[in-house]
Amino acid sequence: MKERYIYGFISCLILFFAFPAGASASSVNLVDGATVSLIGDFSGSTSSYINDGFVKTGTQWSKNSVWWQGTGAAIEITLNGAQKISSISIQADSNDEYRVDYWDAAANSWKHAFTAEVTKTAENSWLSGLDLRKSDEGLNIFSDRFRVSAVSGDNNYSISEVQAHSAPTPIPATLLLFGGGLGGVAFLRRKFFNK
Repeated sequence: MKERYIYGFISCLILFFAFPAGASASSVNLVDGATVSLIGDFSGSTSSYINDGFVKTGTQWSKNSVWWQGTGAAIEITLNGAQKISSISIQADSNDEYRVDYWDAAANSWKHAFTAEVTKTAENSWLSGLDLRKSDEGLNIFSDRFRVSAVSGDNNYSISEVQAHSAPTPIPATLLLFGGGLGGVAFLRRKFFNK
């Protein structure tokens, strides 16, 4: 009898602590499966690098990347329908600055999302090649596409990866209460009905 009571109590504790641990779904990279278009003059580049999932800081700027000269080109990414975007990351040449814009369908125009600033400076001159830059969390953008373009630098621009993430969706408190209730029922069943 005592063992059943202890077993029921432990089961309730496991349910109680397991639900909050899974209380939010993980963030998803919205660029997976998206359409990537290179707009402008890109030197023999292939757009498949942009969403292949390969991110390694320090990779040579012209390796596994799309690269171009001048600020007239852009990389446009069309998502699978309109999505809520909470953060954007780009892996790009460390001594250049890039601008990320998103399409605002209501205003029928491009709007600024964030600027990926130069990361190679006099203080960290050792940082060369491609470097990952992330926007702040909580961009709160709802769009079906965005684009990346060069702002300034050495006139040789390069990007090897672009990612966009949605905020994790929390599991409603109702499910947590439901889980706790199931644990309580299991405990009572074992205590009173399995004698």
